[in-house]
Amino acid sequence: MNPLYFFIVATVAVVILTERVESLVLSRFFRGFLEEIKRTEAELNEYHALSILAIAMNDREAYEGFQRMANEKYWPLFFRKMMFTTSLFFLLLTPYMLLTTFFIDPQAFSYTMFIAIAYFTARLGLSFVIDSLNAWKGAKEARKNFD
Repeated sequence: MNPLYFFIVATVAVVILTERVESLVLSRFFRGFLEEIKRTEAELNEYHALSILAIAMNDREAYEGFQRMANEKYWPLFFRKMMFTTSLFFLLLTPYMLLTTFFIDPQAFSYTMFIAIAYFTARLGLSFVIDSLNAWKGAKEARKNFD
């Protein structure tokens, strides 16, 4: 097996393991942050349910109001969550990046960074697409049930 392929597979495994360690560190040491995130997400779910109800009742003004309220909460939450978890993730991944740079290849830091960013981007993008599809399906179902 080509050493580069082995390095890539090992790095992907370390990135996934680091993500698991990150979730353990978050749940152990940053409980307040996680509770605040859960409260905000619960508010967003409430706004989502209310906006679907507004669609079902053909109340455009209420729908737009709930969407504005949700947007005011969603984007700060999204960026705060992304910045905090990304920072912690890369902080936990740094020892691996440094060790591979010094002992395997001087370019290993760059390769690891690329793989980690690609993984993070794919995970965030996929969750965003799934959330969007679920919201679209919910709105479509609500309209179908009340038309």
